[in-house]
Amino acid sequence: MKAVSVIASPRKNGNCSQIVNYISEGLKEKDVTNQIYFIDDLNINTCKACKTCKNMEIPTKCVIKDDFLKIMDEIEESDIFIFAAPNYFGEINAQGHLFINRFYSMTKTTLNQLKNNPKCVIIHTYGASDGHYDEYIRKRSRVFESIGCNLVEILSIGKNKPNSGNCESLIEYTKELGRKLGEKLE
Repeated sequence: MKAVSVIASPRKNGNCSQIVNYISEGLKEKDVTNQIYFIDDLNINTCKACKTCKNMEIPTKCVIKDDFLKIMDEIEESDIFIFAAPNYFGEINAQGHLFINRFYSMTKTTLNQLKNNPKCVIIHTYGASDGHYDEYIRKRSRVFESIGCNLVEILSIGKNKPNSGNCESLIEYTKELGRKLGEKLE
């Protein structure tokens, strides 16, 4: 099995990255590899709303040739897709918006939805108290289902964890989540 993680945080050792790394530890115990990408390291452009992807007579993926297509091709060949983004001022950060907005070319109104229905985990971190942004995060996460993901977990993690410390239960929970994700589908 294979996993692909996309981290929208510009901080390579921030909360999002740490949580993905803990999940990766659990995945590794189940012999699942996890390819991790940071959006800041990629060449991803904004959607141009050209609607070429919506032409059902001439099906085509997004006409913008950048790293987004490469990542989505890898996700389509994977069993698991993990997306992690910080929440700034009540919304997903700019890098996360940039990536998700390109899903426009992969919705139900195109022929480009993910065919493999990868298990999907969405991670949002923030400094407010746990649960503070849950309603927003649930709404934002629906877009992953619209592109063909099997959304199995939404992690809404506040209080600047795990950087704030005292989060052994979070660490164990995310490692166990990785183990569960790595179990073969029956």
